[in-house]
Amino acid sequence: MIEALRGQRESISGLCGGADCVLELYHKVPMELDVACFGLDSAGRLSDEQYFVFYNQKQSPEQAVCLSAGVATGSERFTLSLGKLPSKISKLSFAVSIDGTHTMRELEKGYVRLLSGQTEMLRFSYSGAEFSGERAIVICEIYRKGDDWRFCAVGRGFNGGLKALIESYGGSVASPTPAQPPAAPVPAGTADAPVPPAGQAGGIRAGAPRRPANAAFQNVVRSLPAEVCTRMDNLARQCRGDTAYLSELYKNMFLMLARYPGAAERSVQVVMCSDISGSMFDQYRNGRMQRVVDKFFTYASTLSDAATMDFWAFAAKSRQFGAVTMDNVRDYTFAEMGGFERWMSMLNYQFNNEPEAMRDIMMIYGGLRAPVMVLFVTDGHLSADWAIEEILIKTSRFPIFWQFIGIGGSEYGILSCLNEIDGRHSNNAAFLKLEDIDDLSDQALFQELLCNLEQWLNELSCKKMLEE
Repeated sequence: MIEALRGQRESISGLCGGADCVLELYHKVPMELDVACFGLDSAGRLSDEQYFVFYNQKQSPEQAVCLSAGVATGSERFTLSLGKLPSKISKLSFAVSIDGTHTMRELEKGYVRLLSGQTEMLRFSYSGAEFSGERAIVICEIYRKGDDWRFCAVGRGFNGGLKALIESYGGSVASPTPAQPPAAPVPAGTADAPVPPAGQAGGIRAGAPRRPANAAFQNVVRSLPAEVCTRMDNLARQCRGDTAYLSELYKNMFLMLARYPGAAERSVQVVMCSDISGSMFDQYRNGRMQRVVDKFFTYASTLSDAATMDFWAFAAKSRQFGAVTMDNVRDYTFAEMGGFERWMSMLNYQFNNEPEAMRDIMMIYGGLRAPVMVLFVTDGHLSADWAIEEILIKTSRFPIFWQFIGIGGSEYGILSCLNEIDGRHSNNAAFLKLEDIDDLSDQALFQELLCNLEQWLNELSCKKMLEE
């Protein structure tokens, strides 16, 4: 039996010997939960609500997905005949939700297990300690991969309840409440906005008409260069299916850009460099660092012509991994190069060596004339203040800005007094301390980053340090 980790993928036929299996979900909670299966098309949308299986519709057409009570109290089963699903169904997404004032933090324990007959082949476990104010969890997915079906352990929290989940997948729910405002602007001169998302995760209400952008987004469009508006529109249109949850992040980023248009006057390459030492293990395991990647990718892709984000990790050693893109952002910390646990092993997780990572980044990006912003994440316990100070002085003549972000740590040393560093040609660093990435709203986070970026770019422009 396989004990799956978040982000792990396994072949259904390899585990079960075919396309027939049982998925059992178990939850120990002091309140009632609802489980559901969403049959999604290739765009990640619930285009046919007959393939939404839940307490009020317990089987799909062809009886390919059937919901029933499990044997144990608190368990429910989905009997799956994957070979019966039509070709239009590319993915099954399994979720659990709660209504009212309760949150998933109250979950004592939960798991999903994959059964072949009566034999348990795989189990993915989780608990409320991995979540905060979420009212739903996307537990796992089963998706087509060529002629096979594969299982993916997701374990992603979702702030809305069942209604918001349905809408995030493009379904509709009868409701007297008005539709949500559009999620993203369009380029200058375009009459209407992209189809507006509904719900916290940014999904689209099925059949919603296109509508004019609201005043806030019109102001954004008027204040930014045309190429930036085009990039914004392209990004908004890509937020479908697995990346629909990014729509709300892009909306907040676009609104903040209107306040700091100077940050968008030229393309800025954004690099994330993240602490992967042992003290960060829980931050990765509970999904907090994945949320950091989500937010920083949104920021980076908006500012760069390439719409990607370079990614580095460091512990005792440092290494560059594959760039974060719209195709891999969803599960980056759990799937890229084997996920964070493998990163820790590769880079010697026993201590963090910030100067080594900074030197590597300086060697790669120091020769560029285009501006580079490094989002440098650490949980502190710095022991080489002098080395960090030396690198900051050296790179102050390069168009590299070091935005340090302290998350859930202490003993930040020199990072807490950057303004006291003498001998720098430019003010090339800032520090933001957080206990949790969610301590700041998305708009407040983007505002902090954009304000620092704009001030630095203005300084470089005055000192003729940027190519025209």
